[in-house]
Amino acid sequence: MKHNRLFRILVAAVVLSLLMVAIPATPALAAAVTITSPVTPSGPPGTVVTLSCSGFTPSVTYTVSFGGTAITTGTTGTSPFTASFTVPTSVRNNYTVTVTTTPEGAVPLTGGFTITPEITLTFTTPAHVGDTVTVAGTGFAATAGITVLYDDVSKGTTTTIANGTFTGFTFTVPDSDKGSHAVKAWETSAHSNYDTENITISPKITINPTSGSVGDTITVTGNGFDDSSSITIYFDSVSQTTSSTNTNGTFTAATFAVPSTSRGTHTVKAQDAGSNQATATFTVSTKITINPTSGPSGTPVTVTGSGFGTSQTITIKYNNALVTTNPPTVTTGSTGGFTATFSVPVLAAGTYEVSASDATSTATANFQSTTTATISQTTTTSSPGYVGMELTITGVGFTPSHEITITFDGGELDISGDNNTDASGNFECSFIVPAKEGGEAYTITVTVGTITKTFDFVMESNPPPTPGLTLPLAGEKLKDGTFTWEAVEDAENPDIPVTFDLQVAIDADFTTPLVDKTGLTTSAYTLLDEEKLESTGKDEPYYWHVRAVDAASNAGAWSEPSTFTVGFSFEFTGWVVWVIMGAIALVFFIFGVWIGKRSGGGGYY
Repeated sequence: MKHNRLFRILVAAVVLSLLMVAIPATPALAAAVTITSPVTPSGPPGTVVTLSCSGFTPSVTYTVSFGGTAITTGTTGTSPFTASFTVPTSVRNNYTVTVTTTPEGAVPLTGGFTITPEITLTFTTPAHVGDTVTVAGTGFAATAGITVLYDDVSKGTTTTIANGTFTGFTFTVPDSDKGSHAVKAWETSAHSNYDTENITISPKITINPTSGSVGDTITVTGNGFDDSSSITIYFDSVSQTTSSTNTNGTFTAATFAVPSTSRGTHTVKAQDAGSNQATATFTVSTKITINPTSGPSGTPVTVTGSGFGTSQTITIKYNNALVTTNPPTVTTGSTGGFTATFSVPVLAAGTYEVSASDATSTATANFQSTTTATISQTTTTSSPGYVGMELTITGVGFTPSHEITITFDGGELDISGDNNTDASGNFECSFIVPAKEGGEAYTITVTVGTITKTFDFVMESNPPPTPGLTLPLAGEKLKDGTFTWEAVEDAENPDIPVTFDLQVAIDADFTTPLVDKTGLTTSAYTLLDEEKLESTGKDEPYYWHVRAVDAASNAGAWSEPSTFTVGFSFEFTGWVVWVIMGAIALVFFIFGVWIGKRSGGGGYY
């Protein structure tokens, strides 16, 4: 009986021991881990993974490990409970995931978790052609070459580091049409390992310049539009010109002139056939143009303005002084433009500001006030002037009420008429061309205060005709020491007498003239006492010739040399010989008679 009790106690102890072992062992065999998110057990680093854990002992600490590394802990709940973790940065591979508790131990996720590549793009939104895109990647193989592509066209390469990541790769968005475009990064040696992100390109235009005035040319360039589409360019919703895009949705160099409009900011718009559009702003500023931009006092100037306020009164000034305009009151139209004229006030030559202003804006332009002077006759080598010519100089726009000085080759001339400008700075005066050497070019200068104008003057070089010799005639004796010749005139100006040069020599070449007279004002000359010539016969005559010289020192040709004698001649020819022989015979006859009477003892003694 006693032994039976002991046996029952022993059996109960064994059963109890077996129950104590069996109770904890049973949950361990039933514990399981499944993934609820993501749907497939894969994703890039940074993926949040949600696990469903069942069959674990409640209210005990659990640890989640990824690839053998604990990454998070928590407390088990009633079965089933959820646990989550973030996939750490790791290279592309399949990793084990376990949930470990005590007493269950490490319970694995069936199949583990596969890390896949992922890229991220950084860019300005909305994205446009020409923007910079920065690409970063993770979940690639370690130290792997990476090629980045845009619409399957390589934009360059980079390399991952040991944890399978890369950063800081940049490229510029190429010409692209509107819409979504793929950016891909793949391992250069294993193209199947890649990730793709899309970037959406929007239309964009640029204009050059971005500010200016009415009439300026704007050049419009656009991209990101529909490919092969017509483009219409608008300025403030008014069509200005058209263009078309290429296969990449780009158009270039569409130009138009800024239409008449008021100052301020205006919209330039480009729109394709699919109503895709982009805009830019253009700032219109006030502007005036003047025509002409230079001239003397009194010149009528037309002022054209644009970019002013609408229906505004315009004030026009010259050198900061109000001017009288036509129309008397200048008002802008509905587009801020106007046109008016005024006469340039009397001021010294120089640059002066023309300004036009409305209530808030001013625009300026420069006018060059000039002086003009004209001469009554322009001389050239083919049409020269001459001594004694009367010339008239007319000037406009010089200093008002100021003395006039005219010089010829640096020498001041006498002016006929008023030698002062009038109250408007205008004048007209005349002078006589002085005697200067012919064939040369000279400068005529008119000076009024600090203003000078010059003219070229070419003096004629035509010599006067050769005078004919009159007395003494060839071979005759010089009577009373007087030479005479024909008078001649200057063909250019008969009113100004010519002068004469006279030479006398003992040879026809006039190697050493015995008489050399210049500047003779008459056509005759009588030798002075100290110029008396020695007597000579026809066998050794003297030679003389004459030439004429005009006021421009143009000398004519010498006359043909002519001979003459001076004093008695002992040449006996013709009747002179017979007269002398008769006289001698008569003398001898008388002498013979006288001798005869002396010899015969005549009656005179």
